[in-house]
Amino acid sequence: MISYFIKKSILNGEIVVPHSKSQTMRAIIFASLANGKSIVNNFLQSKDTSALIEGCRVFKAEINILDNKLEITGVNQKIDLKNNLKIDLNNSGIALRFLMGIYAIGNKNILITGDSSLKRRPLKPLIDLLIELNVKFNFSENFFYLPFSIKGPINKKKYLNIDGFDSQFVSSSLILLSLLNDEFHLKVNNPGEKPFVNMTLSWLNKFNANIKNENFEEFFLKKGLDIKPFEYYVPTDFSSLLFVVVAALVTNSEVLIKNVIFDEDQKDFLVLDFLKKFNSEIFIDKKNSEILIRKSYLKGSLEIDLNDYIDALPILAVFGCFVDSLTLKNCKNAANKESNRIDVIYNELKKMNADIYKTDDGLIIKRSNLKSAILNSYKDHRVAMSLSIAALSIKNVSEIQDIDCIDKTFPFFKEKFLNLGADIL
Repeated sequence: MISYFIKKSILNGEIVVPHSKSQTMRAIIFASLANGKSIVNNFLQSKDTSALIEGCRVFKAEINILDNKLEITGVNQKIDLKNNLKIDLNNSGIALRFLMGIYAIGNKNILITGDSSLKRRPLKPLIDLLIELNVKFNFSENFFYLPFSIKGPINKKKYLNIDGFDSQFVSSSLILLSLLNDEFHLKVNNPGEKPFVNMTLSWLNKFNANIKNENFEEFFLKKGLDIKPFEYYVPTDFSSLLFVVVAALVTNSEVLIKNVIFDEDQKDFLVLDFLKKFNSEIFIDKKNSEILIRKSYLKGSLEIDLNDYIDALPILAVFGCFVDSLTLKNCKNAANKESNRIDVIYNELKKMNADIYKTDDGLIIKRSNLKSAILNSYKDHRVAMSLSIAALSIKNVSEIQDIDCIDKTFPFFKEKFLNLGADIL
């Protein structure tokens, strides 16, 4: 087990944050399905990316890794699998959900597994939809959870339903149904995390997908998908950028984020507007691709519907300890991520003396006098980074355990913060 030992720090300097995991993963998927060679620049190099690359190689996509770019020769939407192949997708929920439907098209038996965390991730809504399409599952341990084998063929049932509390179920379904190149009506119950579904729709629209979206509750799909090769520059990851912004604010520091590639499809960018409501001095300079955070006197209270920004829950819970009051609501699905993020961040911040309360669908946090503690990340990258940021504000040393998970979205996190002056061992 690897730990960070962190204490109070004043940050200063410039930093470049990683590129988007969500956009990297979608670029890899569509490049692997395209009818020629695509280039994906600035891709996020992480375990999730590696898992998806291996998962796409399973259906014969040719993927070459060249420094900070990928050269991907796609399969022209033809899924060719070897029978009884086994693939381990490690910890990547997005790779698992996106690939399940694609593998079913291949009409061969394939065994999918992952690490202990991935084996706990909910899959039933997507499995139910695939079963409606005649896909066969053989569960090795627990029904509706990894590991399992999956096999087509797919029966093109025209009317389908899916529970959309997790956007990846809907995104995976839209990709699959578009690949089937027929007419479908998909009804989504309990649609959530809509910006991530919209991100997938943006990609599908690039390739002439004919999809009518009615308030994310119903989708009408017609023929038309044509995935041509492309070159793509992966933008900045704004969920990762939030950790730097909050770190500067809670340590009363000045930090300049450089080389920011803005992206309208990533709605976590809008969280900066919420932070500004607390008297935060955040200056966005799109012309020069920079975001400057200055020393700020944080004050104010706010209630945020977090469903569209669900990944921001852990770091916003930390931020809430430094303002008068922050209520995070409509974020039940945070319990279904790499950890139960509502319970985990509540319990760990409680160890630090946070004035924090659980509600039916989120958290209420009030200004707190945080104290050092021994903290458990539960191998969740966003929890590990959030607790690290909290520890930067405290005089005595805190230990954050199991921090190697941070590489999932923020490679060189420690090194980048050391360059800003953080006291991390």
